[in-house]
Amino acid sequence: MTDRASAGLHEIRAGEDIGLARQDAIVCIPLYGAHDLFVRCLSSILAHTPRSVPILIADDAGPDPASRRFAEQLAEAGTLEHRLLWLRQEQNLGFVGNVNVAFALAAPSDVVVVNSDCVVAPGWLEGMREAAYDDTNVATATALTNHGTIVSVPRRNDPRPDLPQDLDFLASAEKVRAQSLRLRPRVPTCVGHCFFVRREALDLIGPLDPAFSPAYGEEVDFAQRCLVHGLVHVVADDVLVLHRQGGSLNQDGEANALQRAHDAVINARYPYYDRLQRATGSDRQSPLARAIGRAGRALGGELSVTIDGRSLGSILTGTQLHVLELIGALDRTSAVSLRVIVPHDLGAYAREALQAAERVTLLDERDIWGSGVQRTAIVHRPLQVSHADDLPLMEQLGDRAVITQQDLIAYRNPGYFPGYPQFERYRDLARRALMFADAVVFFSHHAARDAVLEELVERTRARVAYIGVDHRTGEAHAQRRAPEGCELMAGRDVLLCLGTDFRHKNRLFALRLVEQLQRRHGWDGQLVLAGPRVQDGSSAGDEAAFLACRPRLANAVIHLPAVDEAEKAWLYERATALLYPTLYEGFGLMPFEAAHFDVPALWSAQASLGEVLPPEAATLVAWDAAASADAVIAVLREEGVADELLATVKRAAERFRWDSTGRELLAIYQEIAASPAREARRLAIQTNALELEREELQRKYAEVLGGFGEDAVRLVGPDGLLSAQQQHALRSTLERRAPHKALSATLHAAGLMRGPARKRDTQLTDGKVLRLHWEWLNQKHMDEQSAAVDPNVLGPELS
Repeated sequence: MTDRASAGLHEIRAGEDIGLARQDAIVCIPLYGAHDLFVRCLSSILAHTPRSVPILIADDAGPDPASRRFAEQLAEAGTLEHRLLWLRQEQNLGFVGNVNVAFALAAPSDVVVVNSDCVVAPGWLEGMREAAYDDTNVATATALTNHGTIVSVPRRNDPRPDLPQDLDFLASAEKVRAQSLRLRPRVPTCVGHCFFVRREALDLIGPLDPAFSPAYGEEVDFAQRCLVHGLVHVVADDVLVLHRQGGSLNQDGEANALQRAHDAVINARYPYYDRLQRATGSDRQSPLARAIGRAGRALGGELSVTIDGRSLGSILTGTQLHVLELIGALDRTSAVSLRVIVPHDLGAYAREALQAAERVTLLDERDIWGSGVQRTAIVHRPLQVSHADDLPLMEQLGDRAVITQQDLIAYRNPGYFPGYPQFERYRDLARRALMFADAVVFFSHHAARDAVLEELVERTRARVAYIGVDHRTGEAHAQRRAPEGCELMAGRDVLLCLGTDFRHKNRLFALRLVEQLQRRHGWDGQLVLAGPRVQDGSSAGDEAAFLACRPRLANAVIHLPAVDEAEKAWLYERATALLYPTLYEGFGLMPFEAAHFDVPALWSAQASLGEVLPPEAATLVAWDAAASADAVIAVLREEGVADELLATVKRAAERFRWDSTGRELLAIYQEIAASPAREARRLAIQTNALELEREELQRKYAEVLGGFGEDAVRLVGPDGLLSAQQQHALRSTLERRAPHKALSATLHAAGLMRGPARKRDTQLTDGKVLRLHWEWLNQKHMDEQSAAVDPNVLGPELS
């Protein structure tokens, strides 16, 4: 490599030996006009390129002498610390010819081609060289830029003439360099604004093809010749180059015509290229997409997140409260731009809360599949997947997916379904959903461990983000209203038990506990059981049987259906304690909710409750009703016990703040946005699509089957009495308008029809048999059989 002693401006000629060695590098700036852009380009290269690297100006007989005078002025001023070589062509060769002369002159070194309308930043050449030598079979390395088709940032395939006005280029390049994952994504071609060419590639396949003179398409052809020989092209994803676009090529009006002509040559030589390039540009799960997303966020772009808020309907319950609080917490991080998918009947409470958020936009669920809907970096469903349609929706809306899985109670309990097939379908959906998710968020470590032990999710994808208990949404809707039909006796204790009547909610134990309070301690209070009834897995029958022979207990129990937030607040204000005997929860929010109303909670340290609350503070003894009654009565009667229990819960609540949840989720989002794409996600989507197709075929099958009479189905249905050959003969007979009376008689004689023979069987004569036949028979099989029907298959009357 030439040392600093030769620094200065040197005029050279084609074919001259410039003294470079293999694996040296030279920077080549093709020049033709656009002097102002050239000054910026050369100045940046001189400022940010190692002094030992020579710089070659390949002047393609440009018409403006100002560029040469600028170089001479630098030399005269003594500011040149590089070896600056000036090569002027005797006549204009065009970009292809000009660069090929430079390639030959630079042999045997590598060449970095930088268009004269580009600006570079510190570390640019080091990054380009590291990318080019990332692997032995790399042919070229291309820099990221603001204007470079598939390597454009902040957004891929969205080239712009400059960076956004609020960004400084040098600062932006440094951020990209600092935050790059150095993935070196593989791409089908180099991009001409700034690319590093290794000498091995030039030696192997030769220079640019003169067929593409003066320009356009030459780098694609060069790249494909490399590609088909087994070489690859990479992106230097830690290098950002500013590209002003258009200054280094003659813009004389011929470019578009040349581009069309040269594109035709590319298509003829490489018929696959257009599709390969489009696939590369549209693949959102690729290392290229990941690298550009990272660069875009480094440039100050907020992380874009879509939240599935379709549950925000007209009624506010715990689910809606959780979703709104999560959105609010994320908004307060000021680090994400949020889009929320909302139902067409968005509740007024939700609209008010969402409009108060600064970085939230709303998208009606009916508009999800519109052509203008953009994908975000992250899509998060903050509750368990309930239908197979949820997965393609998430795939449509985000590049990486997060699913919140509250618990696994339904996954484990076939009793919560009308039958085993429904249970099996639910488990299949849960497995697909959790395989699809790039991260699965749980409310507790207990719930996460459950899923890992079931092998539904690997530990590396399981994340815990405790939910907050300091709700803000509920405060804005803190009305109080008595539930209809709820009459509480004045001056008596009230135990409040909230929740659905699923068996794991353990409402039967609540009844047993109250019975022991009555028997052992003469307790004369009331128990309020409030919550919706479920169709499958309900404890309602057990409760009714238990109360039927215990009239005293039955008189102390008040049953209420589901209560809304206003009714729940009214009950809390009148409750002595919350009775919470649940067997399994993903978090266990209700003791904290009760503490908000200064109501102590009675629980057992089951599942996650032993994690989020101090186990030693648990009052219920699992599941000894008498021992639990002895502990509960102290809370109800002894001075200071309830206050201490309440204080314990409030201290525990200090750990669980929605702002902390927002920060934890943000960290999860940022991590998976930079994570590699998972093939398992693609497979989950494909499997899910097949399942949706199967469900649709089953629906259509049932619909078709329902349109036929009993006799037709019995004859040619899926379990029909007629063989395929008999069905074909029957069809042929009907097409020949055979006597229906004879047909019916034959079928009766063969034992294939029941009941008295009819003169005209409408199920056979209206053409339905023929249509049903085509639903069930394989077309190919029928064609093969059509030429060889045995005339004796159905008997002599039909033959």
